[in-house]
Amino acid sequence: MKSFKIVDIKMQHENNYIILDLMDGIIINKEAGKDSWIVEVAISEDFKDILQDFLNTEVTLLIRITRTSNQPALFEGKFLEMNSITKGISLLFVGDIIQQDPNYAENLLEKLMNENYEGDALLNEFKARMDSKEDIKTSD
Repeated sequence: MKSFKIVDIKMQHENNYIILDLMDGIIINKEAGKDSWIVEVAISEDFKDILQDFLNTEVTLLIRITRTSNQPALFEGKFLEMNSITKGISLLFVGDIIQQDPNYAENLLEKLMNENYEGDALLNEFKARMDSKEDIKTSD
């Protein structure tokens, strides 16, 4: 097994992300097929009511590990548990890291150019979508 410190975590909700107020977190690779990743984070109790509706559902997370300068990993899995702890709540997820196409950046840039983005608007939109790891639909 391998484990990594989580430094930032966001949960996808519709076309936006809920930025979770991370106190501490770890992601563990069990190295065992499907649902081989375990994510456990401690966050502010302020999110308890918001997250209650997501419990026992499939969720998508953006997780940065080790350093905030790292690109976020796209995680898809099940939100299994939410427990009160001394200073906040603990969340537990099980699922998989989704590998992006190695040509993701090029495909995204092409898509944005086809959407008529130019100049600073192109750069800003490219950065935002690279950070969100938006799924790019291609016509294969």
